[in-house]
Amino acid sequence: MFNKRLYLLVLTFAIALGLLIWNWNSTPGVFLKTSSFLASADRWEMDLGGQWKIYPSLRQAWITETEQEGKGIDSPITGGEYGYLPSSKEFQVALKTFKIPAEWNARSIMLQINGVYGHCDLYLNGMESAHRIGSIVGEGGSERIQIPVTALNHGQDNLLLLELSAPSSQKATFLGSGYPDKGRITGRIALQAVMETSLENPRTQVTWEDTMARVQVDFQLSHHGFSEYGPWTVQGIISDGSAEIAQAVTQVHSDESSVQNVSLAFQIPDGHLWSPEDPYLYQVYLTVSNSRGDRDDIAFALGLTSLAYQDGLFLLNGKELPIQGLALSPEKEVELRNQGDIAAWLKECKEQGYNLIYFLGQQPDEYWLMEADRAGIGLWIELPGSAMVPAQRLPEPRVWGEWTKIASLHPSVWAYTSGIGLEYNSQSLVKAYEQEVQSVTAPVPTFSLNLTDGESMVGPWGEIQQPQGTQGSRGGLWPAEKWVSKIWAVLLVIVAWSNLAAVNWRYKELQNKKPKRALRMAWFWQGLAMITRQMTLAGILTALLFNTEVPWAQWVPNQWPLWEGIRMQSPWLIWVILGSLFSLLRLLQVGVVAPHLPGAPDTKGLAAWLERRYFWNWTVGVLWALQAWGIPRSVPFLVYMGFNFLFLPLKVRDVHRIGGGYAAFLWVPGIILLIVAVVAAFRWEDILYAVHMVQQSNWLRLILFDG
Repeated sequence: MFNKRLYLLVLTFAIALGLLIWNWNSTPGVFLKTSSFLASADRWEMDLGGQWKIYPSLRQAWITETEQEGKGIDSPITGGEYGYLPSSKEFQVALKTFKIPAEWNARSIMLQINGVYGHCDLYLNGMESAHRIGSIVGEGGSERIQIPVTALNHGQDNLLLLELSAPSSQKATFLGSGYPDKGRITGRIALQAVMETSLENPRTQVTWEDTMARVQVDFQLSHHGFSEYGPWTVQGIISDGSAEIAQAVTQVHSDESSVQNVSLAFQIPDGHLWSPEDPYLYQVYLTVSNSRGDRDDIAFALGLTSLAYQDGLFLLNGKELPIQGLALSPEKEVELRNQGDIAAWLKECKEQGYNLIYFLGQQPDEYWLMEADRAGIGLWIELPGSAMVPAQRLPEPRVWGEWTKIASLHPSVWAYTSGIGLEYNSQSLVKAYEQEVQSVTAPVPTFSLNLTDGESMVGPWGEIQQPQGTQGSRGGLWPAEKWVSKIWAVLLVIVAWSNLAAVNWRYKELQNKKPKRALRMAWFWQGLAMITRQMTLAGILTALLFNTEVPWAQWVPNQWPLWEGIRMQSPWLIWVILGSLFSLLRLLQVGVVAPHLPGAPDTKGLAAWLERRYFWNWTVGVLWALQAWGIPRSVPFLVYMGFNFLFLPLKVRDVHRIGGGYAAFLWVPGIILLIVAVVAAFRWEDILYAVHMVQQSNWLRLILFDG
């Protein structure tokens, strides 16, 4: 009679797991509007943003788009799916078809990609290493890659393939993992046709002498294989939009290098300061040309400010600047960029009294930087991959170098966060890391924040408020838990009472091949007690997963994508899967022991007999239901573990009385613990980090007793 129950249990687990995989909900991802801060009249450009084809592997993408082209094969399995880039959605491989205009043949082709989160390999017209035109490793970084002339199909379609893997921070973070091994691109993707020499990577520095602004513009001349066509004349002009304010000219001679550093110095008498009250912007226009008539130019806005951080206070243009900030969640940032409402939202924030926006776990696109400059509102940027990272795995600050060069052009960038939760690390390693970060971000100040900065981040400099709805770990994702726990508690009481009222039976009854009805009913209720006990544990863990608030909730979505991915699924399916899995593991544990006990009893029957010592399970269910009246969320789980430990001597005695040994029951949990120990040995930094967290903070009390 027990076999039918086992088959039903296995079938339930298989169906629930299949439904979870089939209906797996992931972030749908939306198209993100973007822009470039640099403008050019002499560069020809092709925007590659928009619709792309998304595939799970590079080989599948290439074979589908070439060998199966024109065969009408476009199934979900072989044909991939359509998506958009740039996007908030993670992916593994994306493919885009484009054609180079004929007039571009005499120019060098540059591929610009911004906002790369992960390791991105770029392939053009092939998937072998010979067709790889470049690689980008970044945490929201940018890169310009020159496409070899021989790699392009002029006058024909070209296939650009992007293969992404997860960013290194995903695994480096505390309890992080490499799964899902995907990346995302949230910035601009474009092709540019430039002449033999182009202007790249501008950066500005502003110093003051009374009212005189001295502006130094540093940039690079990038030669695309034709450096013999020098010398080059480089000219810079700063205007106020209607007239020229300052000018500088220099001549650069060839030095046989592909990249040459150039600086231009400008003087602006009575410089007009940029401030939140008056966000005044100049225009900088740079050109490079040679005697052959080749020419390149870039233009960008310039805000003259004097930003300093002294004695715990921000000073802007020599005046104290009290910070009244608002944190921006990744979800809200995606919504605003998708709808193109950034300018209106920044204006609304200023009207509400905010003068700064804090970016949680991400680098803002240039679109944000441009609008913040125009709106006169500051930005505090949390460097990606810096939250909850053990000191031994802290990122190399140079990964943000290119991006900070772009940010240096914007007067709205006021501060960076170099790390969150670094207080639980070795202070010597943290100090060296923060010094390296400051060297990359200078002169913009950097800060290290505590994990438990909850509803707001406060300092002598001011306050940054968390947006409504982000406190806690997005708790309340399983609203039905309140009434489910009450119904479940009633069921557990019924099962416990039915077992108490059932006929009393002994171990030797397991050999009864023709049990009477009363014994069969007793076995039924005892077996149901075993399953409901495992389901109770699964329900409590499911509730902890979906409805628990943690002190560092605002950092979790960016650091643990797998955790957040599970929390997007149906809690009902998670409950059923965990409950049936725990039940099967319990049967496996008992099944290992059964052949070594007197009479070699049936596994299901032995599990039912052992369940007598778990009569207390109904109290755990009642405590779960009482959470609505203030019982801390962790109490039911702690009581469950406490009862297991308390009744262990009685369980050991029962097995010894029938002539068996209890040590065999430890094989399955022992193997599981061994696997966990082996994994932990490879992540010893996480263990050390967790120990320091327990020693130095009250986060454990917050979760266990205030959650």
